[in-house]
Amino acid sequence: MRILVLAAAMAVTLAACQSTRLGGGIDGTWTSPDGVLVSTFTRGSFTSRVTTTGETVVEDGRYSRTGDRLTLAWTSLIANQQRAAECIVSSPTVMTCTPSQGDPFTLTRSA
Repeated sequence: MRILVLAAAMAVTLAACQSTRLGGGIDGTWTSPDGVLVSTFTRGSFTSRVTTTGETVVEDGRYSRTGDRLTLAWTSLIANQQRAAECIVSSPTVMTCTPSQGDPFTLTRSA
């Protein structure tokens, strides 16, 4: 019985590691503090849309996660430019990002 419990615990731990590497814990909807930008993260890719313009998609990109660090790379569809940011996931509901150019930004997981 003890071996079975240990094996189950190891399986859960391995699944959590795999989930983190593939974007688990990040997948979902994240919103800017003013609610204007809504980003949807799913299995290593994301899109961002602006709610004030009728849900227009303005960014399309990919992400990878290592521990509490997240790397974003995307195309700004409005400016037609490649962009990037490094983020720190400080809690399950908050990520703070520093883009390669421009001002830092924060996203909060939507309920």
